Amino acid sequence: MNWRVPVLAGGFAGYLGLSHWVLGAPEQQALLGVLLALVPPLAALVLLCLAAGRRRLALAIPPLVTALVWMRLAWFTGHFPWLYFLQDAGTQFALALMFGRTLLPGQTPLCSQIATLIHGELDAALTRYTRRVTQAWTLFFVAMTSVSTLLFFTTTLATWSFFSNLLVFPLTGLMFVVEFALRLKALPQWRDQLRFTDTFRAYRLLNRGGSADVGREP
Repeated sequence: MNWRVPVLAGGFAGYLGLSHWVLGAPEQQALLGVLLALVPPLAALVLLCLAAGRRRLALAIPPLVTALVWMRLAWFTGHFPWLYFLQDAGTQFALALMFGRTLLPGQTPLCSQIATLIHGELDAALTRYTRRVTQAWTLFFVAMTSVSTLLFFTTTLATWSFFSNLLVFPLTGLMFVVEFALRLKALPQWRDQLRFTDTFRAYRLLNRGGSADVGREP
């Protein structure tokens, strides 16, 4: 097993656990909360700049953000839970749009695109199934967005954080497992060609704009 996978998974789990701990006592851990809340968007900006070949801008972003936070530290420490909420709800909503827009007329459902990368030409049954799965993932992420928003505005911060930091990713993983089990049952003629890891490999290729017989990758 690639050592980077467990290391990244452990680091991500640690980040979520630490974020939940901070949000359980926001007044006492405000400064740490600000720092943790800014890590994901700051890292995303730096990576985007590096991917675009803007190395100087990537190097300039961290000190610029640090200076801005220092200048408005009182505001950030008083509002940092909103940074967590916007990241969580925004990510879930963006995923809902990513799946949902491919269901519009003239578009190919995202799960159909992934299945095509894995299996090549799809038969009628797999085409119908992948469209329904795309619909299911769209509804799932809409539900996650809605629940996150409802909890943030109607319950305690600790309750919202428990859902956002400790439940969302296990629920997403459970969705993958349930969908794969249903896939095996609904498409018995494809049983010998369906592998759980193929979906992740195909999605990686899809993001790169590539195409390949994913099922034959070693």
